[in-house]
Amino acid sequence: MTCQEAEKLVVPYIKDELSPMELEEFIDHIKNCPNCREELEIHYMVDVGLKKLDQADGTYDIVGDLKRKLADSSAVINRYLVLQVIRCAVGTLMGMALIVEVLLQIRIWHQTGFLFF
Repeated sequence: MTCQEAEKLVVPYIKDELSPMELEEFIDHIKNCPNCREELEIHYMVDVGLKKLDQADGTYDIVGDLKRKLADSSAVINRYLVLQVIRCAVGTLMGMALIVEVLLQIRIWHQTGFLFF
């Protein structure tokens, strides 16, 4: 992901509008690019921080909240990846079960004389 692509995703990230794939690329880029990380922090302070300060009593930890959001995003990515692995495993098992079922059915047909080979 380029810095320009990451900068376009800052606002959707703050609003939780990224797909898991976009989120994974964005988080990887933010972790490795200090300029984009700073851009995210600025947007987060302006967008979320001001809203929270208006609602709270004036003691809001903006940096800590962003760190928690980034950690939560990493957890979302991990859950998504685990679900992808499970989905692949279940698909593979279903395919194997279908093959076994077909082979058993062919064996039954062969034993009953339905098939002549």
